[in-house]
Amino acid sequence: MDWNEVYERIISSRKALKGLLRDKAIERGDILIIQDPPMEIEIKDNEIRFMLEGELSAILDEGGLTILDDVIEEEVKYWCIALSSLGFKRYRIKDSP
Repeated sequence: MDWNEVYERIISSRKALKGLLRDKAIERGDILIIQDPPMEIEIKDNEIRFMLEGELSAILDEGGLTILDDVIEEEVKYWCIALSSLGFKRYRIKDSP
């Protein structure tokens, strides 16, 4: 996985993420915070921080992904993929005639 590319995609789509995740996302100054208890994701201008119960557990930045707590590793990878994959289409069930 090219973590630098994932980082760039997430950083460049902050506004879209805020709209898509409006029930989970809040802004504090210039930081977009996604709440998914017990995890919290802080998207800043130069890094993305993954917090587990208030403790810094992983960082994604230009240098790549750094995991500080192995317990959260898989969840962080899933979130990184989801947050960087905004190219999906929404489908709507059509009413039958």
